[in-house]
Amino acid sequence: MAHIVGNLVLIIMLVAMLACSKNISDNSIANPQMATNLLPIEFDTSGPWINSEPFVLQEKRNEVVLIDFWTYSCINCIRTLPHLNEWHRKYHEKGLNILGVHSPEFEFEKIYGNVVSAAEDLGIDYPIVMDNDFNIWNTFNNRYWPSKYLLDKDGIIQFSHFGEGGYEETELAIRALLEEAGFDTSDTPLEDNLQQKRDSSNISSEQTLELYMGTDRNYKFNFFQNTYIGNTEYYENIRTDAWKKKDVFKSPSKKQENKVYIEGLWSKEKEYISHSRNTDAYIDQIFLKFSGAEVNVVLGKHKNPYTVLITLDGIPLQESEAGKDVYFNPNGKSFVQVDNSRMYNVVKLKKFDTRELMLSSTSSGFSIYSFTFGSDVRE
Repeated sequence: MAHIVGNLVLIIMLVAMLACSKNISDNSIANPQMATNLLPIEFDTSGPWINSEPFVLQEKRNEVVLIDFWTYSCINCIRTLPHLNEWHRKYHEKGLNILGVHSPEFEFEKIYGNVVSAAEDLGIDYPIVMDNDFNIWNTFNNRYWPSKYLLDKDGIIQFSHFGEGGYEETELAIRALLEEAGFDTSDTPLEDNLQQKRDSSNISSEQTLELYMGTDRNYKFNFFQNTYIGNTEYYENIRTDAWKKKDVFKSPSKKQENKVYIEGLWSKEKEYISHSRNTDAYIDQIFLKFSGAEVNVVLGKHKNPYTVLITLDGIPLQESEAGKDVYFNPNGKSFVQVDNSRMYNVVKLKKFDTRELMLSSTSSGFSIYSFTFGSDVRE
């Protein structure tokens, strides 16, 4: 029994590295697979829509439809977008219709303007329909970001893939369904360089898994999922009248790896933690000892932009360690400026390593939703 449970936990960890689950108690094994549903699928597409006028799947009969469930702060989704953009460019005129179904993980991802800005920044030209109430998600009985479903000329799901990777198999399935629908793809080459450069499915088993900061995730721990925050006071008096939303946290001197530790005055919100005071110095801090080559953090905007100080092992980042959203002041200190609610790329190392990250801000608007990690090293 212990051997079976150990193997199951390992599989769940690997899936979690490649895809995000809407409900952490719903982890299951996700692989490319041929679908078994033999009925045409339809769903409400009331939207709102981006990059297109609304349409229904019935209008796309005799063509092929690729449904991609995504959300714009999800690193696993973002890593798949170069492939989706390339398939749209290559096959749109040959009968492929890509529809991005934006099903939000966080409340700020329900805002139309945020999704429009994200689509522009990410170079998405194909249609997007916003699925804020998860109606389309539930129609597919979907559980992961990202998830891809290929519908044939009759509107029947013929192929699905969950998480990153599987790009060659997905493109081969696209071509086969297009050819079945009567479209000629013989003059269109398969992905080559993009496949080799962007397939991030080769992830170290030592990599830190995604970490969430809000009570919705941290108060739903179960047998297969540890808690994300290391401070014991975060979990005190849960579901009692003595529970405090705002609390002073003390970070212990001895910290576990792959846990977030909080120092100072913070508020515990459902989706995030929020710095609860303006300070003159960087005294309220977030610590995290992680393993990986890349760190991303989802931060929430405030009414005024604010800056976040970032250090590795107690000192400012070097330029060779800094993620693309980091800037340096004249004194060599490393920061990110938060002007939108989104994912910020803060660390990109030349090698896979174990390091201690610290984030701090003097602003009471400083809000942290989650951390994600990667194994791909800086080139």
